[in-house]
Amino acid sequence: MQHEKESSITTGTREFFHVHTSRCKHASSDTDDDYTEAALKLGASKIVFTDHCPFPENPFTNRMDMEQLPEYIHSLKLLKTKYEKFIDVQIGLETEFLPSFRTYYEKLVEMGGLDLLILGQHFYEVEPDVYSFSMEDKHNEYIGLAKATLQGIKSGYFSVVAHSDRIFRRKTGWDETMAGISKEIIDEAKKVGIPLEINASSIRRRLYKQEFWDLVPPEVKIIKGIDAHSVAELNEGFTKCHYCTSFRK
Repeated sequence: MQHEKESSITTGTREFFHVHTSRCKHASSDTDDDYTEAALKLGASKIVFTDHCPFPENPFTNRMDMEQLPEYIHSLKLLKTKYEKFIDVQIGLETEFLPSFRTYYEKLVEMGGLDLLILGQHFYEVEPDVYSFSMEDKHNEYIGLAKATLQGIKSGYFSVVAHSDRIFRRKTGWDETMAGISKEIIDEAKKVGIPLEINASSIRRRLYKQEFWDLVPPEVKIIKGIDAHSVAELNEGFTKCHYCTSFRK
């Protein structure tokens, strides 16, 4: 896997970016082939699998086990070969940035078989072995998520910031603090040259923040992510991504 940010990135509505698999334990039983066949039927030229990244010793749920990673890569490599004349199959992982795992990220970047890592900050590291999902008071969770997102962007490990506005998932309304944090993320993405993802799942789940995207200048690259956890969501996400440019005023 190379550090060049544009090498494996998809942007068009006929290119399906951000697809999960049954291995993550919260997706459907649809197979890797099922997703690829569905993408082909919709006329896609590329499908980018980015299932939730496992971690050594399996400290987190809702993702594949570490022992499944070789099989995940092997399965998708077979799809690359099987469908090479029809669709470009890309192999990636979606992961949080957790400072204690820097060495692990380096190994993922250097290992063969992966085309890209994407940054999806669902939680953050409070201190080694303590994570935000264990906090009772999550009112200010977005501040820690934003800090971790900024660290992840600066790290150079990631090709895309997934669902960039979802750090505000527990916030209602909009205020100056949220705007300031958003500008920090957007400015850093611009500086590094990393795209931000408008996420179809966020739109579907009403986690989308238009105010965030209103702050994104034209020179910052935006891509459309399906975030599909089933073939049905892939089909639905295609429709949402087809129109999601209208969400950016």
